[in-house]
Amino acid sequence: MSNPTVVIIPGAWQPAEAFEPFGEHLRDVGYPTEVISLKSVGGTETPLAGLKEDADAVSEVLTKLADEARDIVLLCHSYGGVIGSCAIEGLDFATRRNAGKAGGVILTVYMSAFMLPKGMNVLDGLGGKPMPWMKIEEDKCFAVASELPQIALNDMPAEKAKAYSAQLTHTSVSAFATPSTFEPWANAIPCTYIFCEIDNALPLPVQQQMASQLGPNATTFSLKAGHCPFLSMPEQLRDVIVKASEVGLSRKAI
Repeated sequence: MSNPTVVIIPGAWQPAEAFEPFGEHLRDVGYPTEVISLKSVGGTETPLAGLKEDADAVSEVLTKLADEARDIVLLCHSYGGVIGSCAIEGLDFATRRNAGKAGGVILTVYMSAFMLPKGMNVLDGLGGKPMPWMKIEEDKCFAVASELPQIALNDMPAEKAKAYSAQLTHTSVSAFATPSTFEPWANAIPCTYIFCEIDNALPLPVQQQMASQLGPNATTFSLKAGHCPFLSMPEQLRDVIVKASEVGLSRKAI
């Protein structure tokens, strides 16, 4: 049996290239990996792309891979959790099997990610307004680079954290203000959550509250990590994704 293909959805402000080194860790152990480039990140054409365009881009990749009869593990980080929730509708393995099609998403993995009830948006999940370390300039939202080493990269060496912070760009404000349209966990789609225990961007209690929607018997994982374990502990995260993939494959057989 071949390993699932891992599709990674980055969070806000992050170029896809930031995940490529982690993608190589997965490929090295036999897991094909694709990283989505988000339309809402770094865009220059107005109006800026938002959640719908991001979800459409992910759905396009998922459809292509599913039509190749691949099993897919969807790894969603931060804002990427909203994108993944919206993009997966109709593309999970069970729905496709019931339609006489092969392939599909066997597991959605939320990694310190927003699991929003249908109708809520990211700003709702943040209490109704941007965090103090988020800066709004017209239709663009930036993360304040000088604050990120303590907010999102607090488990990394200072120089590495500073260098990564300088690579980040803007996300469209509309991406944070657009409601989520689908709840995979409420539609019998297998999901799991990776808790980042020392995350200051999306604190552990907030992660736990969102993950509680999975129910008391959900399989979850924990890393003693800040917001970006794909940067700070890629080998440990790789091992968690391998374990999660095994969970997904076992549920596929049910």
